[in-house]
Amino acid sequence: MFDKNKISSFFFGKSSSKPAEEEPKETPPKRKESMRDTVESILFAFVLAFLFRTFEAEAFVIPTGSMAPTLYGRHKETTCTQCGFHITVGASDEVIRGSGLLGNGARVKTAICPNCGFENDQIYDEMAFNGDRILVNKYPYEFGDPERFDVFVFKYPEEPKTNYIKRLVGLPGELIRIRQGSVYKVTENGEEILRKSPNKQRHLQIPVYDDNFPPVQLLEAGWPERWATMKQGEVGQLGNWSDASTGWQAASESREYSITSDQAERSWLRYRHYFPSPKDWFSMNNGRDLDPQASLIADFCAYNAYTGYDIMQNRTTANSVDSGKYWVRDLTINFDLEIHDVKSDPEIVIELCEGTSWYQCVINPETGVATLLEINTQLEHRATEISKARTSITGPGNYQISYANVDDRLCLWVNNSLVDFGEAASLSIAGATANPFPEQNDLTPVGIAAANVSATVSGLLLERDLYYRADFPAYTAKNSENSKFEGKLVNALHDPDEWADLYLQDGDLYDSLDIQVGPNHYLALGDNSPRSLDGRLWKGGQSVPREYLVGKAFFIYWPHGVPFLNGGRGFPITYNKMQGDRGRVVTLKKTQEENGYPKYVLPFYPQFWRMHRIY
Repeated sequence: MFDKNKISSFFFGKSSSKPAEEEPKETPPKRKESMRDTVESILFAFVLAFLFRTFEAEAFVIPTGSMAPTLYGRHKETTCTQCGFHITVGASDEVIRGSGLLGNGARVKTAICPNCGFENDQIYDEMAFNGDRILVNKYPYEFGDPERFDVFVFKYPEEPKTNYIKRLVGLPGELIRIRQGSVYKVTENGEEILRKSPNKQRHLQIPVYDDNFPPVQLLEAGWPERWATMKQGEVGQLGNWSDASTGWQAASESREYSITSDQAERSWLRYRHYFPSPKDWFSMNNGRDLDPQASLIADFCAYNAYTGYDIMQNRTTANSVDSGKYWVRDLTINFDLEIHDVKSDPEIVIELCEGTSWYQCVINPETGVATLLEINTQLEHRATEISKARTSITGPGNYQISYANVDDRLCLWVNNSLVDFGEAASLSIAGATANPFPEQNDLTPVGIAAANVSATVSGLLLERDLYYRADFPAYTAKNSENSKFEGKLVNALHDPDEWADLYLQDGDLYDSLDIQVGPNHYLALGDNSPRSLDGRLWKGGQSVPREYLVGKAFFIYWPHGVPFLNGGRGFPITYNKMQGDRGRVVTLKKTQEENGYPKYVLPFYPQFWRMHRIY
């Protein structure tokens, strides 16, 4: 047995009831016993640490970006020079696996801003950071079963000495279907969509456009604003929507949109997905005419949006940017709402479009009652009530609003509190609408309306859900045909009808996949689906045996240090090394011609805002 007095001594020091001046001088034998106590205490501490590591928690470093943006592997960061948005891209491709050396032609050269589409070349000189350091709890899987959508660590089935980290999607014995970005459980009664909890869902959303970071230079050159006052008609510029001259008033500097309405007719503020490309920026910089076209929101993943540079050959490598090709229908809109005045029969309406179904949340700011409606455009815009609930929106005041249509479920948060609409908000969609295709109105998929109310909207942030691709292994034997199909989809994003026709022809082949999970096995998928080696690709079996589970990832305890001084770059203490010709190792130090490529710098401070629970 361990002596608890010795444990107390180790943590808190020796204690005595006698005053210090009354203690007798220590004799040599007592000094020997004190040394023995210290050694025993240190050994005991090591035993505790070993037991904690073995049975409770263990630290891991994320090597790659297969779980981005939830977890970062080796990566680079910068701020967009045009809109000021923070950019993070993967950099694990720079390093030769197992050596720590940079490979020829692997260095990240440019990064595409996910907010404004500008290609940032200053990231070339930014240092690369190691992946997130996380804690993994082993206890839950020792005495219980894993839960769906856990982020978990396991032994790679094809190489059990290697640990992998993914999201647990399929449970033992299930038939899992990946289709149109969502995951389903298939039973004899049909399909059942697998829903993340509302809290987890909210933390996994990916930014589409943050209105606090507008591309000012491009807007001044004539590029249209993403948010604008619009009116509805039979035929419009985007679907049946056209620009309106009255209604919401925009303040371009503060990014606020205000309305003063004393009419029952709704005034609409709508989002149009005018996402510029690097080609559009090139046209602007070279004085060419801009040709803005609204497009469908696609599964563009900013973490993968970079190009490489061959240091030895002094040239840019093939463009590795995946601009997104699949239409994403699961969206979340977040904004701040300030209500100034409320008249009789007031309304605040939030709308999310999904093909032929428009899902509205109609809020009466006088009573606080929110009503969920489905507007079916195939049935003469017939409105069907889904559910009602009371909210805290009552009269003038400031409110934080989030409204989501994700995993076939409608969620509303007011001041970060989830409004309870009951089970009715979990939509049961059958028939043709279970596989929706985009319509012209999906070019402007989000709207906010007001009637008989004076209000201001600001802080507009549009997000999308994770999109699980089903590209593999169906593509493996048909890679060239798949590339043609994907290329056609990308080119058709500006025309929802053409995109829908293409998807209708070949979507089941390239964007649908069934995976049978074995008994006592689990299906693992990466959040960064376009760049994840997971259960869709493994040859020796597509799921993870129970005995290969290591534990549940639960906390990011050290993202990376943030350098400061020297212009925010810190001072290099070591530099990256590169595998050169004939096995020669080259250190990328600073020279008169090159800035060098630091590996570690000082000083730095902790990145506290990314130390958090893993969802």
